[in-house]
Amino acid sequence: MENNQNTTKWFSLAGIWFGGIVSVPALLVGSTLIASLSFNYSILAGLIGFSFVVIFMSLLSIAAVEKRKATVSLASSSFGETGAKLIVGLVIGLSTLGWFGIQSNIAGASFSRILIEMNGPEIPVWLSSVFWGIIMVLTAVFGFKYLKWLNYIAVPAIVLLLIYGLFITFKTHSFQEVLSFTPKEGMPLLQAIGFTIGFISVGGVISPDYNRFAATKKDAILGSIFGIIPSALCLLAIGAILAITQGTYDIVEIFSTLGFPFFAMSILILATWTSNVMNIYSSGLAFNNLFNLGDASRSKTTLAVGLVGILLAAIGVLSHFMSFISILTITITPIAGVMISDYFLSKSYQDAPRKFNWKGMFSWASGVVIMLVMTSQIKNILGIVTAAIVYYALQKFIK
Repeated sequence: MENNQNTTKWFSLAGIWFGGIVSVPALLVGSTLIASLSFNYSILAGLIGFSFVVIFMSLLSIAAVEKRKATVSLASSSFGETGAKLIVGLVIGLSTLGWFGIQSNIAGASFSRILIEMNGPEIPVWLSSVFWGIIMVLTAVFGFKYLKWLNYIAVPAIVLLLIYGLFITFKTHSFQEVLSFTPKEGMPLLQAIGFTIGFISVGGVISPDYNRFAATKKDAILGSIFGIIPSALCLLAIGAILAITQGTYDIVEIFSTLGFPFFAMSILILATWTSNVMNIYSSGLAFNNLFNLGDASRSKTTLAVGLVGILLAAIGVLSHFMSFISILTITITPIAGVMISDYFLSKSYQDAPRKFNWKGMFSWASGVVIMLVMTSQIKNILGIVTAAIVYYALQKFIK
């Protein structure tokens, strides 16, 4: 990237992050939390979790703007060149692949529901998921340049759908009903915070890919704060309100009961389509880099990875949403801990890294292990801290 392109202002970056957040999974976080938390506690969990991610995202963005480097290049100092490709590339590749499966599953469920509402044939959800998965993969491979135009339609459409949903909801329900809602089962607040961290942890770690083009470090930080926290909290709140008032946590069912099921479902599919093409594109790119394949192979890699994603959608990965999010929290946040420690704490960042940096890989692994073996819910925050401290100690005491 030429330096004259490093002029992106904070509001443009905020727009990019806003577009990425306004999606069905963001609503799903709210409807999932409200199954076991009150409305106020759900919002509190979101505020703490999203702020935590934005803090480490801002630190990574400062490094990205100073070095004008994307995530994997930036991580090469602490993980080694091959190590960064292996760990960071693999984790990002697999997580975006998982998101692809979940979103294809949502699109498939919506499509099957539309057909039933229109007195059409009853198509199994797995088949619809495969159909939409194929369309999304083909868009990523051949029609990526048209995605921008699809986004121009999809983001305003889902925003209007949400406003309409709230309008319909509050015609027959009061806000007091939302506030006084008590769930049947409980979830510890710390676990809920971990869940909200997991939801945007991938975005936090890959933020240098986008924020490195910011005009200044301040632009990168403001873009992250205003692009993520307000939009993620609003969508969490709307997902929770709709779940409470519609009496179900199934996002597809919620929208089909709002009236105009055809329009609601169509917008749902459109919104899923745009964010999902980004998922499979990023995943294809990550695996392409991982196996050192040239740019010419990118479309083939995306196609191959897409087939795996379609398989995930077909077997109903959506029903494992909570587990998927917790895997993301465990594997992704320690990466940020190691990178931040390398750049800010031990100040050992190197522009010309070696092939493998075992210190970074060991530190990342120790963060992951802590989160796997600990039963206390504080583990969701401790993973990143552990990885940072271990890396700092290794840099200080082992030369």
